[in-house]
Amino acid sequence: MGRRGRGEGAVYFDKDRDRWVGTADVGRDDNGRRMRRKVSALTKTECRDKLDELRDELRVTRSSARRDITVAEVVGDWIANPPQELRSPITLRVYGRTARRITAALGTVPVVSLTPRQVERFLSGLARDGLAASTIRQTRTVLKRSLRRAMRDGLVARNAAELADLPAARTRKSRSMSREEIGRVLRQDMPAWWRAYLSVAIGCGLRPGEMLGLKWEDIDLDAGTLRVLRALHEEPGADGRIRLVLAELKNETSRRTIRVPPAVLAALRALCAAQAAERQKAGPRWQDLGVVFCGPSGKLLWPSRVRDGFRALCESAGLGTGWHPHEQRHTFVSVLSDAGESIESIAAAVGHKSPKTTRATYWHVIAPVIESAPTAMEGVLSTPGEVAACKP
Repeated sequence: MGRRGRGEGAVYFDKDRDRWVGTADVGRDDNGRRMRRKVSALTKTECRDKLDELRDELRVTRSSARRDITVAEVVGDWIANPPQELRSPITLRVYGRTARRITAALGTVPVVSLTPRQVERFLSGLARDGLAASTIRQTRTVLKRSLRRAMRDGLVARNAAELADLPAARTRKSRSMSREEIGRVLRQDMPAWWRAYLSVAIGCGLRPGEMLGLKWEDIDLDAGTLRVLRALHEEPGADGRIRLVLAELKNETSRRTIRVPPAVLAALRALCAAQAAERQKAGPRWQDLGVVFCGPSGKLLWPSRVRDGFRALCESAGLGTGWHPHEQRHTFVSVLSDAGESIESIAAAVGHKSPKTTRATYWHVIAPVIESAPTAMEGVLSTPGEVAACKP
C-alpha cells in the first residue's frame, strides 16, 4: 500500500502501548480548533482498516464521533434528561432500573464500537437469566432511544440497538385466583399480618406498592373506608445503594377511596391489635412510621420479602408455584367482573384513568358478555320448516 494522501490520516506504532495507532483530521470545532480522531489495533492492517472506517464515517455523516464516549455515558444522559413524555416519576424509576441493567453489562463499551451482535448477546443473556420478554423489550428500547439521541448529537453513526434482534424469551401470563382458591389460601393458619395483607389485597385491589405504602391514618375502621394516597418505591440513594421511599401518588385517579368489605375490616382490626402488642414489646426500638404492613420494629418492608412469603402461602395451599402479589389485584378484577360490575366501575376501583387501560391490562380476567350475537345470528342459522337431521 502506498503513502496515504494529504488528509487521509497517518498510521504509526506506539511502543509504550504496544499497538498501532491511526490518526485522522476530522475538521474544526466551533472555536475553529483542528480536531483529530485516533484509532488503535494490534496490527498495522487492522489499524488501517479502522482508519478507513473512520474516514468513511466522516464522508457519510460530515462528522466523526469521539471514540471515548461510552454506553454508560449516553444512557446516563438520556435518563438524566428524558423526553417530556417520560417525566412521570414512576416511569423514570422503572427506566432507571433498566439503565442500570444496561450499564452493568455494556457500560464501558465505546458507543462507536458497539455492534448489533454485542447487543443481541446482552439481550440473550437476559433471556437466559429468566427475564420476561416485556422486560427485555423495554431494555432494548432504553438503549435504542439513548443511542438515537447520541446519533442526533453526532456521537455515533449508527444505532446498534435498532439493528439488533430480540431473543426468544418467556412471556409470563398473569393469573387470578378462583373463589375456591381464595378460600384455600385464607383457610390456612397464618399470622394476623398475612391475613390482613391478603384480605386487603384481594378485597380492595391495591397494587403491591400501594399495599406497603398504606398507613393507619388512611383507614377509617368505623366508617369502613380506605384511602389510597401513596406507594412504597425502591430508589437509588446518593451513595448508589437502593433504599425504600414512601411517595405520594401523583395521578389523581390513583388517589382513591375504597369501601372496605366487613371481612377485610375484621382482619385489619386483628392486625391493629397484634401490631399494638408488637409495638409495646419493641419499646424504643419501634419506628413509628404509621405503616399498616410494616416490617419488624415498624420499619418499611422490602417487597422481595412479601413476594417470597406470598409464594410460600400459595404453594402451601396447593395453588402451585410462581405466584406474584400483583396477581391478587388480578383476582380482585376477576371477582368484580364475575359479579357483573361494569368496566367503568372496575376502572375506578383499581385507579385507572380510563376503562381502556383496565380492559387492556386485565383482558384475560374480565368476563366478556356479548348479548347481541346470539339474537342476530338466530335468523341466519335457522331455516324455516324442517331441520335436516345430522347424519353420521
